Amino acid sequence: MDRRCNVASDRYCHMVAFNRQRFLLAMIITVGTLAPVLAAENAFASLQTDEQIWVSRSGRFHLMFESEVDPIVINRIHRWVLRVETAEGHPVSGAQITMQGGMPEHDHGLPTRPRVTASHDPGGYLIEGIRFHMNGRWELEFTINTGSDEDTVLISLDL
Repeated sequence: MDRRCNVASDRYCHMVAFNRQRFLLAMIITVGTLAPVLAAENAFASLQTDEQIWVSRSGRFHLMFESEVDPIVINRIHRWVLRVETAEGHPVSGAQITMQGGMPEHDHGLPTRPRVTASHDPGGYLIEGIRFHMNGRWELEFTINTGSDEDTVLISLDL
């Protein structure tokens, strides 16, 4: 208690004690409310994408991606830069790339329609409009069509 509180019935002493209790209660409520939100945001921090390489179903192509949002979080529209190479490591330029995906365990697709909007340096493609609206396992399927070859790459992400 405050040093100025000498008498238990003093109105000032009760007010100081009451305000301290209100402050502590407010802090407990704030921490209790924010903790699940912060934990959910940090749950996505473990995703490491810069060293992962996904191989197409027939093995013709290798795909890597880099997200502008790192770590990937839910409910934020962002874009990726894809890197597409042949199995021998040569960049694949001028391909037509389409993307679809969803959450197989929930039987729904992506909430947006991501698409390739630009090509980058050899083998690079910008995909815009990616958003994940809930946590869980997402599967993304990229179809790569070079005119002479077509193959698909399946990426599974646990967010």
